[in-house]
Amino acid sequence: MLTPVLSTLLAAFLSDIARYCIALLLLAASVGKLRSYGDFRANLATSFGVPPAAASVAAPALVAAELWLAGWLLAGGTQLPMLLSLLLLGTLTAILAWRYFTHSVVRCSCFGEATRPVSQYDLLRNVLVVGINGAYFALAQETTLSIATTVLAAGLAAIVCVATISLHDIATLAKAD
Repeated sequence: MLTPVLSTLLAAFLSDIARYCIALLLLAASVGKLRSYGDFRANLATSFGVPPAAASVAAPALVAAELWLAGWLLAGGTQLPMLLSLLLLGTLTAILAWRYFTHSVVRCSCFGEATRPVSQYDLLRNVLVVGINGAYFALAQETTLSIATTVLAAGLAAIVCVATISLHDIATLAKAD
């Protein structure tokens, strides 16, 4: 059984990992969209039914929101940017799931994969990301961690981020013969 002090430190450590993970995921998503920006904007219109004029406004707004939230979180933001991230990611996941189950082919360009259609692994990835974001609130502590512990949390978050973004590829390779 963990002592109350160790339990508090562990919760703070795990919440820091979640915060950095969400920040890095948002940063990767915005960079991925910027790398294939034209395809991303076109996918908003073709896969999500957004009129082209609205897509030309929605695309930069979404990229800017992701970049802004990532920067805020990396600069030390906690409760409010995590809540806004949860709202953004939850909404995007719900819309993506709805389109996935009501249309035959959906391309979202979530992390720059403009030509690959959304798979069940992409939906699982998004649900995991929302879960990580929500777990932050279950774990959030006001305990301040040392610089070394914070760097360790950021490093572990980077590993989780890469694995989460690559979930489709990992799952596809794992089931290949």
